[in-house]
Amino acid sequence: MQSQIKYYMILLSVIYNCKITGQITFKKLTDGAIVNTLTDSRSINFADFNKDGLEDLLITQGNSAGASDLIYFNKGDLIFEIQPHLTQQISDPSVGATIGDMNNDGLSDIYVASWYNKKNVLFKGKENNGFDIIQMNPNSYSESASWGDYDNDGYLDLYVCNSGNNASDNHNLLYKNNTGTLTLLPDHKTVKETNFSRSATWIDYDNDGDIDLFICNENQTKNDLFKNEGNGNFIKVISAGDLLEEASGSMSASWADVNNDGWMDVFICNSGFFIGQPNRLYINNGDGTFTKRAGIFESDNGCSFSSSFSDYDNDGDVDLVVTNGFCNGLIRNFLYLNDGTGIFSKDLTSITSLQTQCSFGTAWGDLNNDGFQDLVIANCKNSSQAPMSKNQIWINDGNENHWLKFKLAGVISNSSAIGARVYVSFVLNGVRIKQVRELTSVSGYCSQNSNIIHFGMGNAEVADTIMVVWPSGNSQTLTDIITNETLVFNESVINSTSDYKDIISFDISPNPTSIKFVASAQFTEIIDTLHFEIITSGGESVYKTSFLNVDAHWNQTFDLNELKQKTGMYYIKASAKSSSIIKNLVITP
Repeated sequence: MQSQIKYYMILLSVIYNCKITGQITFKKLTDGAIVNTLTDSRSINFADFNKDGLEDLLITQGNSAGASDLIYFNKGDLIFEIQPHLTQQISDPSVGATIGDMNNDGLSDIYVASWYNKKNVLFKGKENNGFDIIQMNPNSYSESASWGDYDNDGYLDLYVCNSGNNASDNHNLLYKNNTGTLTLLPDHKTVKETNFSRSATWIDYDNDGDIDLFICNENQTKNDLFKNEGNGNFIKVISAGDLLEEASGSMSASWADVNNDGWMDVFICNSGFFIGQPNRLYINNGDGTFTKRAGIFESDNGCSFSSSFSDYDNDGDVDLVVTNGFCNGLIRNFLYLNDGTGIFSKDLTSITSLQTQCSFGTAWGDLNNDGFQDLVIANCKNSSQAPMSKNQIWINDGNENHWLKFKLAGVISNSSAIGARVYVSFVLNGVRIKQVRELTSVSGYCSQNSNIIHFGMGNAEVADTIMVVWPSGNSQTLTDIITNETLVFNESVINSTSDYKDIISFDISPNPTSIKFVASAQFTEIIDTLHFEIITSGGESVYKTSFLNVDAHWNQTFDLNELKQKTGMYYIKASAKSSSIIKNLVITP
């Protein structure tokens, strides 16, 4: 009996320790103007405006009396410094915002949607962290905006949602980007066949390589889905299973692969005017249809405005935050944990209190570069008579799980890499896990997550396959990547093809190493010229050489003392004829 009790005690200890390993808690940031200034905030957008490697924040203000939008530079150590000179020339009431590089000059451009029949504003980035400010025609009742390159010409186009005015000409707005200049297309199908819209998301829901358009409509109206047929042509989807059947007051949509099957699913926030409505999760069946998944979202009945997916516990599946506001009674935001199959449960422990006066936009990003996603929430006035609110930043304390992050820079594709996908495959507890992320300029309503793509990896220490697929159609593949790294991909520098007929295999050993390594390869035949290159994790080529008349079985020893490379992670690229393979190499002290 005593041994049996001992056995159960050990078993309970194992279960408890496993649970503790994956648990997450957040600490509320309490210092600084960013969380102590009284505002009526709307949009939360992550961006590294000054290119210092730290995530900055744009927060728009929607007070009907008008107020300048807020840009805070991240100075490190969770200290944020306001940059009032960047947006103070414009004080119209703002709602949604979207950030992208519209002219591919490497600088962030901001489009801000303004309500109350005001002009929207384009802040075009310029050197020395400044902006040229352009007020855009026409006047409108705009709610949100979203960058996306719908014709894959390498330049970001723009979609703007309008609501709240009964004028017959108050359509949504579509701007075509002509090499850095926006041209309004008033007769485009996607703006003529819409209702009063709150938000829109560019997303490749059918996995055909171009972005489609999903629009959320208010006033108990069905939502709209436009399928991209290429070359700027769209067809309005009439039937998509459960997705387009329900008429609600839809505020926003967030897209992610919640069950890791390779297809983008969608969560929709619903709200009436100070009346709660059930939110909805729709699972992508991979055949153009979606199935509504009943669950906890059916009963929460918040006045939900925004949501955002992120793997905040780094366990290998995306979790969810939902913000609520403009509602009667007690208002709380929601956190939901994913069990890995797309079944969610409410997380009541990670954040001590989710009660709020009124919340609007929300977004995820790694503010302290520790590999764990932090949460920012824009808080607002719940009515015109209500007091101002303080915004919230919740810092993720982390756990023992691993992670990978990806910074993407397009060259043939748009510079922001919006629309790119990253696929990661690894083994977790003996089970093959395949994850995908698509980089979008909007998540939910008035929200923009960090454009540094984040993957939780659980206890996996290696990702055996990584593939980046660019909007241009180019792809890059890496193998055997050690976790807890931020990888930088430049479309023009690291470009491996999917044609491996010349190179059968390519390996690096030992790896990691501190003295020497051996590169070995096998080819289908004798190769006239083998190109060999070492590239830093930031995309800089630091060593190049070529070998002539290479046998079908080849190996070469490289001395790190002679190469004079510092410690860190590198990409080793072998190219023969039209094909290439890239491996990673970790150089230790």
